[in-house]
Order: sequence, then structure tokens, then C-alpha cells
Amino acid sequence: MVKKLSLTEYSAKIPKLGKSDYYVVVLIFRGEETKKFPKLKRHSILKRYWSKDFPEAVSEAMAVKECANLTVDGKPLPRQNVKVMYYLNPVDFLKLSYLVSTTFIQEKMNTVLASLRKGDLRGAESVLLRGDVFSLAFSNMAKAVKKHVIMIDVDTKDKEFLSLLEGVPVRFVIETQHGYHLHVYIEDVKDNETLKKLYSINEAFSRKDSFKRLFGEKLLVKWKESLIEVKGTNPLEYVPTDDYPVYELESRDVRKFVEFRS
Repeated sequence: MVKKLSLTEYSAKIPKLGKSDYYVVVLIFRGEETKKFPKLKRHSILKRYWSKDFPEAVSEAMAVKECANLTVDGKPLPRQNVKVMYYLNPVDFLKLSYLVSTTFIQEKMNTVLASLRKGDLRGAESVLLRGDVFSLAFSNMAKAVKKHVIMIDVDTKDKEFLSLLEGVPVRFVIETQHGYHLHVYIEDVKDNETLKKLYSINEAFSRKDSFKRLFGEKLLVKWKESLIEVKGTNPLEYVPTDDYPVYELESRDVRKFVEFRS
């Protein structure tokens, strides 16, 4: 059975928190409109919200998106390009603190020593006074996790490509503009063969010859690089909304979702 979930229902089913874990929700500016804002990257995180309560963090981010006047250099950001997303796996702030402290100290020492070797005392002093620990913390958020969920990014709604994932235990599907994000929970993976299949599919969409070797020539004409991709350690995911609906696959069988969307 495939069931469409509300945000409240979905929030009750995501990974539970450990003692030092937090849910982290972000406001991110995405899309071609970023070209009009030279200071922004194509995907720029504007604000972060962390809480032990996922709906609370989401509500705060949603309120800022809808009510605040978000600007860069006094120029308003188009609201339709500001998305509410979250790190798919909870962030372990204790682990994050360790990563940040060790990396911060090491980077500072390396830079200071390089300045001192050049006799640049002013440069060494400048490095020591520079307060960039928060940017370092934010850049390490994706690493400070215990991995509960793997995301498969399917950049097509073609059911033939979805069917290639038969046998992979998919728990949730979030529908995106061009395809789907599939969530595979580690606890649902019963053997290493499933993981091998998952990563062989990932390889098949990075090299055309690998795809042909694995699946033959049937879909080769439709092949595109990264059409199906297993994302990194802790990717950002859309918070479910009317624009990004979420579905639960109670049987963990992607074939049921293919039938549901047919």
C-alpha cells in the first residue's frame, strides 16, 4: 500500500534523536535566479534552525520564508526560489563540536606556522584573531551524523527507470519537480547484496558502459549521467509540502509506487 502523508504524520516517522542529536532545518536559495545575486552560490543556505522538535524547527523556517523580507545587499530574494529543507539524518552536535574544535585548531596552527616561517607576524596575528569557527561548524554539519537514511535521487518520472530499483527497500518517496527522492532506511536493509545493487546502479548512471553491462541496451537511448544517484552522507531534503508531497511505501516495494503513479 502507498499512503500520502501529512507533514505531521511524516514528522512522527523520521529517525529518532540520540542524546546529542538535533534536527537541522534550513532556508536555501536555489535556482537560476541566483545569477542575479553575485554574492550567492547556485544553492546558498540563508538560515539554519535546529531543535529537538522537528515540527518546531520547520514552523520557524516556514514563518521566516513567508513573512520575513529576505534580502541580499538590499535586494529582495524571490520567495519562490527560497526552499525549506532539512538534513536527512539528525546532526550529532557532540560529534560536530569535536570535528570543529580539532579542525579549527589544526587549520589555525597550519596557517599560523606558514605565516611565521615567512616572518609574517602580522599575518599570524590576523589568523589567530579571525573568528570563523561558525562557518567551519556549518561546513561540517553533513559529516556529524550516524547514518540512518540513504537518499536515492531519481531525476526522472519515467517508471521504467524507477523499476530498476526493484528489490531496494524504499520506505518514503518525496516527489520533486523533475522526479523523486527515495529514502532507504539502513534498518530495512537485510543483506549486503541490497547495498551492492544500490551502488552498482549508482555506478551505472555515472558511466554509460557500466549501465549497458548491468541493464543491456533496452534503456540506453534514454540514459543520462546522474539520472539516478545515491547522494552523500547527509544530503538536504525538501520538507514535505503541497509542492513536495511525501508517500510512505508500507511494503517497502518500489513496484507498488510505480503502479500507484501509473
